[in-house]
Amino acid sequence: MKLWKIATTLALLTTMAGSLSFAGTLEAYSNSGVRDVGGSSYLSGNTSSGDLIQIISVGSNGTIDPPDTLGSTTSDDSLLGTTHVGFGFPFNPNEGKFSKTFTHDLLTAGAVVYVRAWNDSVVDATKYYGDSNTYELQSEMDSHDFGTWTVSNPVHVPVELSSFSVEAKPGYNEIRWTTQSETENLGFHVYRSFEPEGERIQITKKMVDGAINSQVRHDYSYEDRTVDENATYYYWLADIAVDGRIAVHGPQKVISVSRPTAYGLDQNYPNPFNPSTSLTYTLKEDGSVKLRIYNIRGQLIRELIDVKQPAGQHVVEWDGLDNFGNLVPSGTYLYVLDVNGHKFTRKMAMTK
Repeated sequence: MKLWKIATTLALLTTMAGSLSFAGTLEAYSNSGVRDVGGSSYLSGNTSSGDLIQIISVGSNGTIDPPDTLGSTTSDDSLLGTTHVGFGFPFNPNEGKFSKTFTHDLLTAGAVVYVRAWNDSVVDATKYYGDSNTYELQSEMDSHDFGTWTVSNPVHVPVELSSFSVEAKPGYNEIRWTTQSETENLGFHVYRSFEPEGERIQITKKMVDGAINSQVRHDYSYEDRTVDENATYYYWLADIAVDGRIAVHGPQKVISVSRPTAYGLDQNYPNPFNPSTSLTYTLKEDGSVKLRIYNIRGQLIRELIDVKQPAGQHVVEWDGLDNFGNLVPSGTYLYVLDVNGHKFTRKMAMTK
């Protein structure tokens, strides 16, 4: 090979080597264990799962930044890897201990990192978390005991959520949730994905209004009518505080069911009733729906609905009042469904 070719090749290799970055390693561990809220107990785990442990680089500002309102690291800090309490300690997994070797391009000499622990197996902004002290790597192959610290700060707890569930109905999925208290809670949005770790798409076009501040129970629901038949979906619920902070709950899994193939009107429940009852009906197609209550002589007592509704199953509550707001007397009543040229009639009894 000519000398100029050798020189050119060496120069190219030198340039390539200078442009390459080599991953460093850090064995991060805690021999003394991370403590739970209050410091009287430890975070728990086992050999395959447990409370979440994150290794994070502090970024250019050199300081620890708190997680955002979704529980994620900020744009300045960088998540380098995760493990869980109990990893590396199979014989005492419930003592807040962990040990794992991480490999990352940012784990080079001089890098400043810390460990963030959560008292849950996933990032959840409603849960408590805590950060270790920072550590500056001495080499590209380093090891450090981050010691003991205590989780203590929830990112955001705007609501006390007592239930969150999803049920497949003919042609749609119904999302329900209940709060026992709400603090500065503006409202809720619902998100959906085809995978538990997939992209979450907001399906609520308008926020479901919250109670702002309340110490009593509130029940909420939302109907997702944009589902395919026999498909698997995952749902998340996000509550939004007055100041814009967000906490996310979920996911909840459901398999959708087929759309109805016929119109129908079910028997009311309960029956007999006092003072209210539920009327359930099924629409094969979208249509203009009228649901009316008549007395046994055929006189109109109450018009419950006169609206356009999508295909699927629907439920309407009758509170036993007539069109003038008076409670109807005991007796037999007829309820009549009229939709797309189809008419259905059933009887029910009001008792006192």
